[in-house]
Amino acid sequence: MSGRLFFCFSWLWLLLAITGCQHGRPHFYPLGIYGVPSTNDLAVLRETGFNLVTGPAEKSFLDAAQANGLKVLAAPHTSAGPQFNARAARAAVKQFDGHPALWAWYLIDEPDLNRVPPDAVWRAQRFMKSLPARRPTALVLFKGSEALHYANIADITMIDRYPVPWLPLANFGQNVRQTRLALGRGKPMIAVIQAFDWACYPELMGPETGLRPPNYAELRCMAYGALVQQATGLFFYAFDDGRWKLREHPEVWQAVQRIVKEIQQRQPLFQAEHCWWPYDHFFQDWSHRFNAALESSITPCLLRVAEGSGGILAGDYILAVNTADQTHVYSLSSPVLPDGSLSVFEEEREVRVDKHGFTDTFAPYAVHVYGPFAAVRKF
Repeated sequence: MSGRLFFCFSWLWLLLAITGCQHGRPHFYPLGIYGVPSTNDLAVLRETGFNLVTGPAEKSFLDAAQANGLKVLAAPHTSAGPQFNARAARAAVKQFDGHPALWAWYLIDEPDLNRVPPDAVWRAQRFMKSLPARRPTALVLFKGSEALHYANIADITMIDRYPVPWLPLANFGQNVRQTRLALGRGKPMIAVIQAFDWACYPELMGPETGLRPPNYAELRCMAYGALVQQATGLFFYAFDDGRWKLREHPEVWQAVQRIVKEIQQRQPLFQAEHCWWPYDHFFQDWSHRFNAALESSITPCLLRVAEGSGGILAGDYILAVNTADQTHVYSLSSPVLPDGSLSVFEEEREVRVDKHGFTDTFAPYAVHVYGPFAAVRKF
């Protein structure tokens, strides 16, 4: 096989592994969860709507995941960095790289936090590809501000940012945005959403008080906030990491289940094309137009669904997310908007559209989707 042909084949394999693409149409939207120590939990996670879990590169776990219709993000029995074990990685790839349940190799967790230099991650990545590992590699970052140093080393870049309640929720979207800008347009990027209580990890939080898990509105805001910032998949942390056990916290578990079900039902929106569009917006409360990250309190984007399914019809949609803890009366105008009215998706109401656009009210952390509509102008 020539070098050029092998390169093309490798990238085709990567595309199939990441997206599950058939005939150029992606149908696998990564929706995963961390902390799955037992195969006994796989069935309930699949029933919840997850299609991806973290787990060990072991035959029993991978076989059980395959039986339950789940993919697995697994470490190759080692981690990038000074202690990277080439022999262990080679053995893992030889044994499991072709397993149908393996989604990607987990190259390293938070190298920026753990002070593993980018060059060390690069060396592990090059070794994995030299074997060759045909499944994609993945790494997760702690800070979006470090993404420029680590972006595009692994095939899939992930960002975990867990702000509740010690940071403003807006910090989550800010870090996802920084990661997207470092990666460039269209590269795989997975956002990891906090679904735990920092009180379970007192050694990490020091004297921080008032700790609690995110509520439903915050969890949903992070999910749609990641979509606004062009994440191509989502993970939640965590189901059971030994300290935090999600099902022992019914309010959080029920919120996660509800959100995962909604994402699955709205999958064409989460896989839609993000379109550039000109718009102007205005906040009735002008003094609070910026959130705690000094970005717009409400962030809109234009999504184009080429082929709908389920309750999502083909067409354009505007997604707008309030990342602030204040209610806003918000106006948006754009030459793409049709005259007359816009449906507020699955809210059984409409907003009136005129030459000044439309106005709507956003509760704290609220998410509104408008459409579908045919854009008056396309840019």
